[in-house]
Amino acid sequence: MPSIRSVLRVLAVCLLMAWAVTAFAGPPTDAVRSVVDEVLRILNDPALATQKERRRQLVKAAVDQRFDYEEMAKRSLGPTWGRLSPAQRSEFVRLFGELLESSYSDKIDKYAGETVTFLGESTDGDYAEVRTVLVRPNDRIPMNYRLMNKSRWVIYDVVIEGVSLVGNYRSQFSRIISQSSYQELVHRLRTRVEELRRAQRGA
Repeated sequence: MPSIRSVLRVLAVCLLMAWAVTAFAGPPTDAVRSVVDEVLRILNDPALATQKERRRQLVKAAVDQRFDYEEMAKRSLGPTWGRLSPAQRSEFVRLFGELLESSYSDKIDKYAGETVTFLGESTDGDYAEVRTVLVRPNDRIPMNYRLMNKSRWVIYDVVIEGVSLVGNYRSQFSRIISQSSYQELVHRLRTRVEELRRAQRGA
């Protein structure tokens, strides 16, 4: 099974795609496309070429518009979520969002013009999946976005080469909690986020 790090690396590349060919478009597809188009606009803005931190902030703002970090965090944590206080939930969502942000933001400067084909979408009530393929030189990577309608379509999971990002996190989080404690999981998340931030500052 691919590691979280490798899954995030592919996710980061797909968020930084050059352009997309659409086979079918509906509201869920439009929601995914809105993230892609805005990130692309930011990356291609010559005024931001030398402003790395500003560009990262703008990319984060674009991604935040469509990724539902609370839903992703809740599903990644599993049954433990129901035992947390409102304050603990808020802290966990913040750490989870910071983990994703720190994991993809250092890939922004490595954008290399990959392309993505939108293959179609399927819906089931308030849930949908948008199917795409990331096209790289000599490589094609299936990557599907899972969305739910909360008055607008938001992304709550990404499936890369058949591996759910949320499912991958849930497996690792559950193992840490069962072998140690929820507090240890939070400690490790804080440590990991700080490591990624230090790496960005030193870049």
